[in-house]
Amino acid sequence: GTLVRRQRIPLPPPHEDQFYTVHHFNVNIEVILYGRKYKIIDCDLYTRKFLKKMGISVNPSADRPDDPYTKVRQQTLDRKNPFRPLERIDTLRQFLEHDGQVLGFLCVWNDPESLSYGPRELVLRYYLSDDTIDIKEIIPDNSGRDVVPLFLRREKLPKNAPTGLYQPGTITNHTVLNVLKKSERDRGWYMLDNQKTGAVHQEFYRDSDLKIGAVINVWGRKIVICDCDEYTKEYYRTKYGI
Repeated sequence: GTLVRRQRIPLPPPHEDQFYTVHHFNVNIEVILYGRKYKIIDCDLYTRKFLKKMGISVNPSADRPDDPYTKVRQQTLDRKNPFRPLERIDTLRQFLEHDGQVLGFLCVWNDPESLSYGPRELVLRYYLSDDTIDIKEIIPDNSGRDVVPLFLRREKLPKNAPTGLYQPGTITNHTVLNVLKKSERDRGWYMLDNQKTGAVHQEFYRDSDLKIGAVINVWGRKIVICDCDEYTKEYYRTKYGI
């Protein structure tokens, strides 16, 4: 939450009749706000340029101090060496970092069964929070086509689809080994298989696969990516340099 709300903050004693200004702030210094001491370790590029225009020499960045609780917590986790460690699949971090961020592409699909209608325009949306894709068709007015909600509902899109149906439990994040009993009295047990023997690996489309001019397989339909929106262009320019 907010530690100090937006306001004019007085200087510490004996200058409490004056207030902090931009000239009191710099990198790698300590400031006292209402009796609490804060250390400024870094600032963004805009702040550096602004301070330089004000004639203030900005100090180099300082190292982030260690958090005692995080350090003790990590030491506690390091001491725990389970006999059969679980594989952690962290999906919450990706969701928190990219929630609400969607890449938009304009695509074309040449339907071989309806050549009289010409190519079909589609809008593909890629959700960065969970790597899922949905596709919506742009249907012109008075085209004679039936209006459908979605061309493809939101899901992870496999590259080699269709591949047939899998039995329930075939695709899973964890695989187990059935340890047989040594005698009739022993019941045996199950243990996690870190090598994932016999696991079915599926390859799904990621953001690195979606490029202008690329042809993607949407459950047997060849769709060509023709264009993307400005946010998507800036995303690829920042992350991949293209």
